Order: sequence, then C-alpha cells, then structure tokens
Amino acid sequence: MAVVSAFLRGLCQRLQATIAASDELPLGVDKELERLLKAFVSIQVTTLEAAENKQSKSKAMQAWLCELKEAAYDADDLLDCLVMKAQEPEVEASGTEVVDQQRCLIFNCSQEHPATQTELMIQGIRRRVQKLMRKKPFSLNLHRRGSRNRMSLGVEARKATNANTGEFGRDEDREKMIKLLTSEESSSHEDLSLIAIVGQPGVGKTTLARIVYDEPRVASHFPLKMWATASEVYDAGRLLRSIKESADGYPSYNSFTMEIIVNMLKNTLAQSRYLLILDDVRNEILNFGSKIVITTENEEIAKKMRLPFLCYYLQGLSHGDSWSLFKECALPLDQGACQNSKEIEEVGLEIVTKLEGLPLAVRMVGHLLCLNFNLNDWKMILNADVWRYKSEELCGVPAALWLSYQHLPPHIKQCFGYCSVFPRDHKFDKQSTVHMWMAQGLTQPQQGKQMEDLGNEYFDYLLNRSFFQCLSCIDESVAYEGIQFFDEERIVDYTRPISLDISKAEYIMHGLIRDLALSITACESLWLSPVAKSMKENVRHLSVRSDKDTIASVLDIGMLHNLRTLLFGRTGSSSFDYDALFMNLRCIRVLCLSDIGLKNLPDSIGNLKQLRCLDLTNTSVNTVPHVLCGLRNLQTLKLNIRSAPLRPLPRGMSNLINLRHLKADVDGMYKIGQLTSLQELGDFTVLDEGGHRIEELKNMTQLRGKLRILRLENVHTKDEAMEAKLNEKELIEELVLSWSGDFKWNGGPIESNFATLEALRPHANLKTLIIHNNTGGKIPTWLEDGSLSSLETLEISQCYKWDISLLGQLKSLKILRLHGLFHRQHVDLHNDIDVHQLFPCLRILDMTCWSGFFEVPLTLEAMNLWTVQLPTLPRLHQSRSPTSSSSLASLLISNCPRLTTLEAGLLAHQSHIQLQALHYLIIKNCRELVHLPDLGFSALVSLKTLRIEDCPKLRHQPEDNSGPTLPSSLIDFKVLKCASLTKIKGSSLQILNGELLHSLINLQELKISKCYELVNFPNEMEEGLHCLVSLKRLSIDDCHILQSLPRELATIPSLEEVCVTDCYCIQSIPEKGLPASLFMLVITGCHSLKQRCKKDGEDWSKISHVLYIEIDNRNVKEETFS
Repeated sequence: MAVVSAFLRGLCQRLQATIAASDELPLGVDKELERLLKAFVSIQVTTLEAAENKQSKSKAMQAWLCELKEAAYDADDLLDCLVMKAQEPEVEASGTEVVDQQRCLIFNCSQEHPATQTELMIQGIRRRVQKLMRKKPFSLNLHRRGSRNRMSLGVEARKATNANTGEFGRDEDREKMIKLLTSEESSSHEDLSLIAIVGQPGVGKTTLARIVYDEPRVASHFPLKMWATASEVYDAGRLLRSIKESADGYPSYNSFTMEIIVNMLKNTLAQSRYLLILDDVRNEILNFGSKIVITTENEEIAKKMRLPFLCYYLQGLSHGDSWSLFKECALPLDQGACQNSKEIEEVGLEIVTKLEGLPLAVRMVGHLLCLNFNLNDWKMILNADVWRYKSEELCGVPAALWLSYQHLPPHIKQCFGYCSVFPRDHKFDKQSTVHMWMAQGLTQPQQGKQMEDLGNEYFDYLLNRSFFQCLSCIDESVAYEGIQFFDEERIVDYTRPISLDISKAEYIMHGLIRDLALSITACESLWLSPVAKSMKENVRHLSVRSDKDTIASVLDIGMLHNLRTLLFGRTGSSSFDYDALFMNLRCIRVLCLSDIGLKNLPDSIGNLKQLRCLDLTNTSVNTVPHVLCGLRNLQTLKLNIRSAPLRPLPRGMSNLINLRHLKADVDGMYKIGQLTSLQELGDFTVLDEGGHRIEELKNMTQLRGKLRILRLENVHTKDEAMEAKLNEKELIEELVLSWSGDFKWNGGPIESNFATLEALRPHANLKTLIIHNNTGGKIPTWLEDGSLSSLETLEISQCYKWDISLLGQLKSLKILRLHGLFHRQHVDLHNDIDVHQLFPCLRILDMTCWSGFFEVPLTLEAMNLWTVQLPTLPRLHQSRSPTSSSSLASLLISNCPRLTTLEAGLLAHQSHIQLQALHYLIIKNCRELVHLPDLGFSALVSLKTLRIEDCPKLRHQPEDNSGPTLPSSLIDFKVLKCASLTKIKGSSLQILNGELLHSLINLQELKISKCYELVNFPNEMEEGLHCLVSLKRLSIDDCHILQSLPRELATIPSLEEVCVTDCYCIQSIPEKGLPASLFMLVITGCHSLKQRCKKDGEDWSKISHVLYIEIDNRNVKEETFS
C-alpha cells in the first residue's frame, strides 16, 4: 500500500516553485514542467483520495498507487537534479564563495543537448502519469470520496490522557504471575525455569511482563533483573550482549569479544538470584536458564528452547475492563460539559464490543475519539466499512488500527509510513526521527514555523494517538531526581520523582503498529535482517544489517540507485568496501552508518549530492574529508563524540549553507557565521583571528538550545561583544559565558571584562545562565534589573570581585550556584525593602568558598555547603506563620574547616520540627566538628540516608533517657573515619546500642568499617539484631583485631548479603550459623575463616545453603558443583 496524496501535494508545490522561480528556464523545459504539473494535479483532485481509501481491500488499487508513487518519486528526483548545479558557488573577485539563487538552472546532464534530454525525461514521467489516469481500476469513482467519511478533527492533535492505562483489568494476571515467580514452591521447583506468556498480538503480553518486572515484590525477590527484546535478534551473541547491557545498566564496549561477554555475564549471573525477561521471542535462539519469562505469540517457541517451562495464556480484557480503559482514553473525567453524553456512551459501548478485548485496539480508538463530543463522529467510527473486512484483507492487522490510521491527516500518514524502515522494537529518538522526515521533505515549511517545529508537532500527534509509546511512560519503576553538586557529590532527592524530559525520551512502536506501517509502505520500504534472503525492486527506503565485506554480497547493486534512505549496520569486524556503496547511491537523502570499524570516509562520499542527513555517531570516524564540504544540501551532520577527539574541520565546512544541525565535538570552525540556518552549535571558542571572532555569531539567529562561548578574554571591547547580538537570539535556553582560568591576572578588576559582559546581555527567554572566571569589578546591570524573568538556573563561579548582594529579583530562579566568591562577606536571599525572598521559587542552593551568613529560605529543597568558612550552620528563615515548614530534602555539608557544632543553626533540635521533609543528610570532612545536635537526629522523621565521614572529633554523648538518636525512617546509615563517634569502650562498639537498633526498622544496609580497636560486638547490639527487620546488606571490613562475627547474625530475618573483608582474626562462622534468607556470602582476606568455609571445612554445613559463596575472588559454590 502507499501514502501518495501528501507526497504528491508537496511535489506539486515544488513544481510550481521551480517554474515560478526561474525566468531563464529553457522554453521547452518550462513547458514540459507545466504539463507534468497539470497531469499530477488532475490525478490528485479527481482520483487520489478515493484510491487511498480503497487500497486496503484491493490488490489492484495497491499496485496502481505504488506505480503512481514511483512516478512521483522519479519526478522529485528529477527536480533535485535540475536545481543541483544552481547551488554551486560562484567565486567573486574577493575569493569568497557565494550562492546566487536567481541565476539560471544548469541541468545535471552530460549530453550535448541537456535541455532536450531533460525535456524527454519529463515527458516520460508525464506519459506514465497519464497512462495511470487511463488505466485506474474500474471500481474507482472519478469523483472525490472519503471527505464525508472523515471525522471533524482539526489540524491540531488532541492531546491524549496521560493516565497509566496499562494495568486495566490485569490485577488477577499480575498476582498469578508474581506468585509463579516469587512463591517458595516456585523458587524450589526446577520445572519452572521458564514461563511463557502466550497471547495474540496486541493483547498486552509485554505490558503484563513490564508490570511484573516493575513490581516491588518481584524486585525484592530478584536482586538482579534484566530485560531484553528478542524480536529482531537472529543470533545468540547479540542477545547475550543485550542481556549483559541490561544487567550492567550501560552499553558494552564494542571491542569486547563474545567470549569476554559470555564470561562477564556468567560471573554476573552467578552472584545472585536473577529474573530475565525476553520480550517478543520469535525463534528458539536461547538455550540456558534460571528464572526466565518470555512473551510470545507462539507457544511452540517455548517447547523448542529445551528448558522446563509452563505457558501462561493471556486472554483479552473483559467487556467491562475494555469499557473502563476506553473511557479513560476517550472521555474526560468530568463529562458534565458533554450535552449528549448518554448517547455517546451507548455508541461507545458498541464500539468497544468490536475491539475484542485488545488493549492496544481500545487505546488506539479511544485516543482517536479523545475529547470529541460529536455524536456523528462516534457513529461514523461504529459504522466504518473496515469492521467488515477479513483479517487477510487487512494484512493481519486489527481493523481498529486501520481505522485509526485512516483518520490521520495525509501529511502525518506519510511520516508514520516512513517509520516502517526501522527494525521491530527500534527505539525512536524524537529529534533524529524529525531530522529524517525533514531530509525526505515530509515536513513542508509553513509561514512562521520552522521545519523542526512542524516535525515535533507531527511526532506529538502520533504519540497522542498511540502510534508511538514513550519508554519512560512504560517503565513505571520508581526513580528520583539526581542533584549534581560542585564537588561532584551526586545526591538523590527522594521528594522529587524524575519528570519526563521529552527531549531525551525514547519511544517505541508496538509490533502490530509497525506491521501496519509495513503494509502501507510495502512497495517502497524494506528491512533486511542478517538472515533475510528476499529482495525487491523499486525500494526507496532500506535498513540492512550484515557481516559481509562488500555491498554486492548483501543485495543487488541495482537496488541502490533509487534509494532515498539507507540505514546500514555492520555486524562483522572485517573492513568493508564503502567506496563501492557510495558510488551507487545516486538519490540518497538519509544515510546512517553503524560500523565501529569505519575510521575514514572515502572521497566518494562527495558524490552524494542529494544527501540531507548523515549520521556517523556509531562509527569511529574522527576526520571529515574536504569533499564533504561540497554536499550543499546537507541539513544534519552527526559525528561520533564518544571516541577519539575529532580532528579540526576543513575550512570549507562554512559552505554548507543549508546545515541546520551539527552534532560534533569541534574546537572552532572557520567562518561558522556563514551557516545562518544552523540551530545547534554547542561550543563557540573565540580566537583573536579572522573567521573565529565573536562577530561570527551575529547572523546566527536560528541558534537554539545550549550555547557555550569560551575564551571571552579574546573579546577586547564593548562594541566587539555587541556584534554577537545575543539579545536577539530568543531560542537559546542555556548560555555559558566563560573566560579562561589560566590567563594572567594581577588580582585587580579588569574593566574590559566587565564591559564585555555588559554587552553580552542575553534574551529575556533565557532559562539557564552560567558565568565562569569573569574578573570584572561588578555584576552586569542586566542581572540587577530583573529583566531575565524566565531564568531558572544561575551559576556564578570564580568571579572574585562581584558583589552578589546586587543580584536583582529573579522570580523564576530555581537553582543558584555560587562558587569561589572569597571576598563576599554577606549574602541576603531576601529583599531588604519588603522582606520578600529575592528568589521565591528557589529549590537548590549550591555554595562553595563562602564566609558570610545568610538565612535558608523555606522553599529550598536541596543545599550544598562546601568549604564554607562558618563556625555554625546558617539558620532557617523565620516565617510569620508558625505552621510553616521547610521544603529542604537534601543537605550536604563538606570541607567546612571552621564548623564546630551542629547544636546551633539549621540542624539545631529546635529546627527539626520544620525539617520534616529532610531525606538525605551528608556530613563529611569537617575535621573540627565536635558536637551533634542535642537530641541527635531522631526528630528528622523522613530521613532515609545519613552519612558521617571523616569527622574525627565528632562525639556521641547521649543524655540519660533521651531515647534513640536516629529516626526509624533511616534506610542507609554510614559512619566512616569518625574515631570519637565510634569510640570503643571495653573493646566494644558502643554506638550500636540496643535502643538504637530497635528504632532502625527500615535500615537496609549497615557497614562497619575501619574500627581498628574493635574486638567483639557489644551484647546490647547482639540482642537487638533481630529488630533490623529490613536489613539486606551487612559489610564488615578493616576491623583487624575483631575476633568474631555477631553471634546472633542468624536472627536478622531479611539479610541477603554479607561481606567480610580484611578481618584477619575472625576464626569461624557463628555457632547459630547464617540467616536462611542469605544468598550471597563474600569473604576476602580472612585466612582462618577461609579455611573453615571451604567445601570440606568445619563451617561448610553452616553456609552450604547460601546460593553464591565467594572466597578471595573465587566462586566456591561453582567449584563445588563442577
């Protein structure tokens, strides 16, 4: 099937523009283009829409549309050839290359009479179109039809509901699956190594697997969880690599051999009980197991894996659950605004009956009707012809999906169809997808809108209609925002779950929806797997993976000539003949190469004159050949920024006047200011030489996102700085202004630096501003007057002479980072005139090298005090309301050499009632700190993490009847290198008393380290160990004279891991043994204990039940079984 109407509309616009823009076209060519335009317009207005509506049922109609699309493609390629030479530069007397857009077109023909040859080519295409007009299938009415069958939807996409619709009607299935995975009977039953979730496409197999995967009960049972998609994996090696990456949480090095990956994965899996989910398994490529869940449409797959298994047959949703899900997607929670809600519900119930309980179908049709209260539209969906088609007539795709597709706008249909070139379960990056659509001309420019903005709108439309799914929305596991502080300490804000960053999100397309896209573009798109044999002619978009050395051994060379898209991935390690490939790509627009062995591009890359998008991120290319500078149609260039540093770009890069997106780690480009369409730049390094001065930024008005301007000491005057015109760049959201930190400075203010900064006033839309190493004498006026009303993040570092108290009111500021401002003695975050906070939205305060006092705003959620010269902590701001409490959730105090007590200031006991949100507290490297708060930290009822490190003078002096000094909410408690706090009395560790242990019911990890005087654990601690009901990990290390492990270790009910390191004097495992829940025991550098824990040792019977036992880096349990 084909999407022709939108492509044809864009082609007609190009034909009209070509005819109108060139007065000097040869007369014959001019007339032939007009005749061709007339032929295309005729078929478009009389025939095309009705033909596209009938194609799903008629094979003859599909073939007819494919022929028409081929003719349109050839006409589009011809137009590109006509204008190709028009973009070649003229060399003026000055030697500067320019493009004269008005001069006569020069045809890309080598014949003696190029105009005549061009006329013949145009005539040939026109005759093909006229022939198609005459031989259209007899069932096609000449008059336009289908407009009466289209819903009354506007151009704008209605935003679908954001609710999590995955769990509707799956409570029972979830509980059954969890029981199969976690019950004691299941865990001890070897016949349950593999569980296959079997069901028809779209019934929700992957959704159920994801629900179970993210379930906390499953996570607590399986310390290691892995998820891999197996639908397009044709060899065990690639699957094992994918599994390893899921286990590690990061990609494997491409240089790793399969033997290395297998050994590393084997070691990882041996350390703990694990759960492996293999999604969408389509062949029996796996032959190993422990506890594995697969999702598949065919239960025969499970039988062929040669593992003990059972099948869990997943049925469709009940009618009631389907209706609940449908209402969630289609109707608002408050239907009072809908005058005919009863009639709509009646029609909706009938529609749901047709959806057969398939959650995917329910969501698709629900989102199609989202917030639509037109009863006629609902009836139109109910009575649509597509419900009557047989499955084979719809290529096995449910009618509901076809229906949703039919009601897409034509321009979005072709964007959706283009996605069929990607393999199943491809993770879509929104920005990259939009760049490819642009390269194919699928986003037609509109007045006042950039192509990127249109492409984003198209993508969001498909997302809201459920053609895409956001991976971040599918994965519902709990994650929290990370805060990176100046001293590189990264803490977790437990109060703030991670919000989805749309710019970084990944998306997937359900297998059935991809099948729909494939059926639509079957005549023009093809994905070749490494084992695929079939090929076809007239392919325009091709994705292929191969380990062959030449393109001829992969496919017919003739297939390359008309290709517009090639996604080429190499799976082998040998070199490949890219020269032969490039020489045959005559019409290529999008070229994405994935080959880590590719280091240099051959000069034949310069022949790809139609190339718009070149992606080399997954290669080792670090040199751009000069011939690349001749690809004047190039819009997007992506280079590898993760491998070796990129060599300097050739000077001719400034000739790429259509370049809009440059992804490269480059240190300066000559005359980059000529790239006036460029939207992404990243770094701009100012040099004191022509072609690299700051004036290059003057006309780059399309820059957006992040811009870093470096080495600003090379800007000498205010007038020179004003040439950058930063105040006109309204699309820049993050701006970094940096002077080098290594240039000579005598300590006095440099007025030229102030003048430069004053002239670099940014646009009011700016959200993030970072200023480094400015040595001017004062703050710029545009930071005083509050004109940056949208600013959310401000970072000022090493600006030694600034008076920060002059900062104006920044009403939107959320993050303030002040580093290295030694000479400022006072900072006030409140306005002296009206006592209102200068930064009413401030969330994060990160301060270093400070010696003044200030009050902590109640809005603050995270604060870092590093090398702050204060004897006590700052105090909380006293609100007029007695019930006001602080939002502070994370507090880091480090390297504060004058800090002596916590009894006053922020952590004073009287302040604890206001610190009910504090979750994370770190105190480290405060070597003069002596006193804890009067009553400890017990009143911090939300505290989850407490770490005290390298505070050698800090003392623990509990008062009589003072109760526990720590809150019961604590999960993570570590005390390291605090000799006075962990004072040994009678060779026992007094801080761990029974009363304290009774309060730590949520503690999950306990580490006892570097207690060099510890001989035995105190009796109070022994008696209280059974109270640590949540403790999972116990680590004891560097206690050199410790004689024994805790006697009552076996009473800790949930303990899973015990690690003992460099405790030379421990003689044996406790008499009562280890907890039954323990599955990992690691012993390192404990000679006596090592001997007793061997398989023939005296303590083997006490530990043999542990799943994984490692002694001095050797897996003892594995050696036992071998």
